[in-house]
Amino acid sequence: MNRLRELRKQHGLTQDDMGQRLGVQKAAICKYETGRVPIPNEAIMELCDMFDVTADYLLGRDTVTPLFKERSSISSMFMPVTDTVGVPLVGRVHAGLPILADENITEYIPLPSSDVIAGEYFYMEVEGDCMTGEFIPEGALVLVRMQSRVENGQIAVVRIEDEVLLRKVKWMQNHLVLIPSNPKYEPMIVSGGDVEIIGRVLEVRIRGL
Repeated sequence: MNRLRELRKQHGLTQDDMGQRLGVQKAAICKYETGRVPIPNEAIMELCDMFDVTADYLLGRDTVTPLFKERSSISSMFMPVTDTVGVPLVGRVHAGLPILADENITEYIPLPSSDVIAGEYFYMEVEGDCMTGEFIPEGALVLVRMQSRVENGQIAVVRIEDEVLLRKVKWMQNHLVLIPSNPKYEPMIVSGGDVEIIGRVLEVRIRGL
């Protein structure tokens, strides 16, 4: 995962600001940051000059922060080396925007980079008690890997029109059954065209534990 979003935030720039500097649309910046589209070589060179970092650091291939690169005279035994990435925490999801649009992100949570390989990830705070039977209480944070298809019995983040839900899924022909794990709630049956699977839940984190 590259560090473009992290560097942009550190410098107080919006995706629109970045797009104007690179001569591209905001949507392109969003795709660069999530890794959906590789950053072109010309843009990499401009970004390295802009943020005063190496291409390896920008692209997430270098785990030493730029601050400590500048202090090369210091003994390496005193140079902390980090190998973490900031995973976005999605708050209220705004209608019509991609799940990882700036407007949806409230903060970044550090996570070992080895935990978030081969894909796009985000955290989401759980609202409601629909999934307490899976030990996912209200207020917990779930780590989600973005993918458009999940298997029967897996827990997924699903968008239905402007509503985002957390449910166990089951495929039945051309329909998807969204199953809560709290007996107070009934399963929902939706047609495939009316629902978007955003990603699969991989981890549950309880704040304060």
